[in-house]
Amino acid sequence: MGVFIIIKETKNEVRLYLLGQLKEEDEERLELRLLTDPAFGADFDTLVDEITDEYVGNELPGEERKRVEQYFLRSAERQNKVRFARELFRQAAVERGGGVVNAPVPPEPGWWDRASEFWNRQALSLRFASIFATLIIMAGIAMLVLPTRNPTSPSYASIALKISSSDRSAGAEIPSVKPQPGDAGIRIEIALPDGSPPANSYRVNLQSEQVSRDLPVAEQNDHAVVVIVPTAELPPGSYTIQLFADEQRIRGSAVFNVE
Repeated sequence: MGVFIIIKETKNEVRLYLLGQLKEEDEERLELRLLTDPAFGADFDTLVDEITDEYVGNELPGEERKRVEQYFLRSAERQNKVRFARELFRQAAVERGGGVVNAPVPPEPGWWDRASEFWNRQALSLRFASIFATLIIMAGIAMLVLPTRNPTSPSYASIALKISSSDRSAGAEIPSVKPQPGDAGIRIEIALPDGSPPANSYRVNLQSEQVSRDLPVAEQNDHAVVVIVPTAELPPGSYTIQLFADEQRIRGSAVFNVE
């Protein structure tokens, strides 16, 4: 087994630790020494072998034997040591012509027991690093799997217009729209005149004192046509809209102001 250099007081402390009887603050101090003192770690392993041999050889008093079974043998590695030591004792007993050692053998450790044993043997810093890396990986997977959401939907200033039955609506109040800072554009909904036959396509023509141009249709149905114009393209002023259904102009127009 090698020369045992742990002094008696320290040996007793290690034994209490292995049997789960050491105070928490003393456990932390001992575990730190195991991580930083290789010689102490070697002597620690020697004491583990000593307890294993005492257990397999039925040399432990009843209370200590229970502590071994309830605490010491939680480790899958120590369970394997018991199996190995029991086999050595059995072979030695057979060669001597004696009886077979009857120390109970723990069940074969499962996958979870082996993983837990490996995890518990790692340094605390390595455990934290592993947990952090796992969280990063899970976050990356979540970003790939979960649908991407737009942080904010663009906002629009809105105005509803109606094509009048005459070319210009005399005396009618002209509707106005005032875009707010941050608005991406102006949404213009143009209601179709009552009784208008359905059309396959619509064309919206925008006129002012400076320009006359067609606007792309964003939405259309049997009741209205919607266009969206970037704010920068509609400076303050007065505008007229003419509507075409299947390239046939719908009689009348709609007038509005941009403030």
